[in-house]
Amino acid sequence: MLKLPSELAINQVEELHQQVLHELAVEQDVCVDISEVTRVDTASIQLLCALQKHLLTVSHKILWHGHSQAFSNSVEELGLTEFLALNGRN
Repeated sequence: MLKLPSELAINQVEELHQQVLHELAVEQDVCVDISEVTRVDTASIQLLCALQKHLLTVSHKILWHGHSQAFSNSVEELGLTEFLALNGRN
């Protein structure tokens, strides 16, 4: 499971990217825990979109765990709720 920190900012994208690469090595759906996210920027959402795009090409997806109103609001404002399948979170 990829547990996201409370603040997702551009200065954390490289570390998040490394964690994503580790999760991809398993070659299955990726569970992402957003329950502690209180702030998110577009760079972080862009990385998660790239993850989703890759997973869809290999017949996998992101499985969302927990809830974060801040994360949901940011994704919705960018019009990415459907692409990230955030409505279908666990």
